[in-house]
Amino acid sequence: MARRNFPLVLATCAVIVGVGLVGTAVYAKLSPTAKHTGGSGGGVSASASPTKSPEPPPPPTLNGDLPVTVTTPTGGFFAWAFYDRRTNKMTGSANSATKTNSTESMIKTWLVSDYLRRLGAKEPTTTALNYVKTAIINSNDNSASWLYRQDGGSAAISRMVKTCGLKGTKANSLGWAYTTMTAQDAVRLGLCVGDGRAAGEKWTDHVLSLMKQVQGTTAAKDQQKTTGGGHWGIIDGLPKNLVPETSIKNGWTMLYKDVLWHVNCLAVHDDWVLAVQVRIKPVKSASGQKDSAGLAAAAKVCATVAKQLTYQAPAA
Repeated sequence: MARRNFPLVLATCAVIVGVGLVGTAVYAKLSPTAKHTGGSGGGVSASASPTKSPEPPPPPTLNGDLPVTVTTPTGGFFAWAFYDRRTNKMTGSANSATKTNSTESMIKTWLVSDYLRRLGAKEPTTTALNYVKTAIINSNDNSASWLYRQDGGSAAISRMVKTCGLKGTKANSLGWAYTTMTAQDAVRLGLCVGDGRAAGEKWTDHVLSLMKQVQGTTAAKDQQKTTGGGHWGIIDGLPKNLVPETSIKNGWTMLYKDVLWHVNCLAVHDDWVLAVQVRIKPVKSASGQKDSAGLAAAAKVCATVAKQLTYQAPAA
């Protein structure tokens, strides 16, 4: 709590203000610098110290040392990892360094960054910039596949592992979306994008800006065959002050092999990087058609982790 200064007061004398008026006590803070004003009353003139207003508390942030409790989805999987860029400390769930999830569209952050960095001094075409934009903002799979081919296919995944120092990531011959990655590696990927290694000095700010413009929800109307709404997850669990400062890219697909939603949430901030991975059973409607409820449930898990890691420091 802030310390307040209250003036030490002392009634000095009664001064006759005028004929018929009541004498009034004059109070003043005594100090070595107080000066007598003279006159028959011998009054003391001194100014009181202004009262200090209490300092407001610092804005909330994320703290990776806070406990996270999430019930693992039945028949599914859950992991999270957090990297504090202020302390260079990695925290997370016990399985965050060993268990993997297919990256899905989360890896588009690398495909875009790798393409732009490798251009060097060459400027991208208008068409290429559109692919870069839509791969992130609309999670366009066709745009990502074009970038993947330009990046050399699986060679792009090898460069990602080397450039970003990934420890538990493997490429898949089926394509970019099937790349498997641990939660800790997802954080390392986010850090790689955030610190400029992925896109290079020229394009890093552009990539992070696109990640702040991601559009669409988990609703069925926003989920199309080759594009999908991806503005959900961690961003929904952040305190309001962090939302405009945070870049995100999620990855999500209903895989036919295990019939589970494979969901990844990635958020990059100047002070931290957070990744959450979830595999969860789909929810079927009465007609037997798969709806977006399973995806929404996974997105809620990502938001819950962010909420539990939110820390509000007390006022100074």
